Amino acid sequence: MPEFLAEYIKELKSKSDRIGRDFVRDDIKNIGSFFNEYWVEFDLSDQPSNIDVLAIDSSSAVFPTNVGGLFYVVRGLGIAKNKNYKRIATDFDYSSSKSEQEISRFLGMYREHMEHLVGLDSIADGYNGCILLDGSIYGRLSHILSEYSFLNSSSKGLSIDYFEILAKFIKKCEDNRILLIGISKESRTSFFRDFLIERILDDRGLEKKSRRDLLSLALKDKRKAIEKAESMYDKEVVKLIEELTARIPDFQLITLHAKHPGYTKPLLLGANQKKIEEYNRYVVDKRSLIKSSFPELSDNKDTFRRLSVLYDDLFNLPAIVSFHLLPKQIDTAMRIDVPSWYFGISKRIIDVGWPEFVVNDEKINEILNIVSAGYCGLDNYNIWLNMVDLRVKLRKKDFEEIYLPEFEKIVGRFVTARGYRRDRYP
Repeated sequence: MPEFLAEYIKELKSKSDRIGRDFVRDDIKNIGSFFNEYWVEFDLSDQPSNIDVLAIDSSSAVFPTNVGGLFYVVRGLGIAKNKNYKRIATDFDYSSSKSEQEISRFLGMYREHMEHLVGLDSIADGYNGCILLDGSIYGRLSHILSEYSFLNSSSKGLSIDYFEILAKFIKKCEDNRILLIGISKESRTSFFRDFLIERILDDRGLEKKSRRDLLSLALKDKRKAIEKAESMYDKEVVKLIEELTARIPDFQLITLHAKHPGYTKPLLLGANQKKIEEYNRYVVDKRSLIKSSFPELSDNKDTFRRLSVLYDDLFNLPAIVSFHLLPKQIDTAMRIDVPSWYFGISKRIIDVGWPEFVVNDEKINEILNIVSAGYCGLDNYNIWLNMVDLRVKLRKKDFEEIYLPEFEKIVGRFVTARGYRRDRYP
């Protein structure tokens, strides 16, 4: 018998009831009727399509060297019917942060940056079809402008480059009437669940300002929100606030309640809490915001002026229309994001508070037709994005056999850190 197996079974069984409840939660009373109100049954078409699509994805690799610095490579690729667009970035830098989370966040932002550059390259080349991004557009707009803890100014100021290019990319799509779609598989977001909870509170008689103040407080401070809910002497309201702060993802809610393939009615999403706080600081004192967010880079007058312009552009980015699509009953839901201007909505992301219901069946059908054409089953949720993912992925073998040796030629030494196992390939 393997070591610890008996002890493991005993420990697991002692928690089985609680784990079973937490694994699939459905604590909201009467959510089924509200869910059905905002769920649209829909079967994806299996007809082939000649839609002109450009799919964009990215990849990265990072290597901790034996001198304490980081060598990284980031690649972006766009594949259209008759043409490919490529971008690559690589550098060596030192980070004062020991947090793997910050390094991961940096590389994630850099990958998205490569994707936006690829998108701009395609538009400059005359492309005017549909552009698909792997991931959430809303999530990209929700990043916070801040200075990274790297030594080199180019790495330190990545978020400046990121938002300048993102704003330009989205504006070019709007000017050229290019449909930009973000597709996320098994998104961890819960905006639909939040929307339904607000609807339930409305049904319980809480007036608009009271319920939205309570919900906003819940997203900032769980303890204070529960205390406020308890002061209302309504156990159901307390339970709803507890459910809201649990942040259970929407795809679990859809798995539980959807009896047929379909999609959630689209919602207009505005700025998250961090972005709202950033905007409030910007309105009061933009100079102070820039100095605190970029303590080193803002000392440069040209960079300060650049940031001053960028913050104006940042808060003029469009709101996002988002919904979840369940393509098959046995599949999990994917999230679809589209800039609001595609629906004829001119609101900025900062203009929208709580999610707003959007009605435009014609535009939704156009989006669904494209997503339907790309869906190829459980293992291939989008044929175009899957194809570009396979092409852009930076495999460990290629990184160690091709990219890393070229870097070592420059530095003139073997850079493997102690304990790192460099694989040998046949």
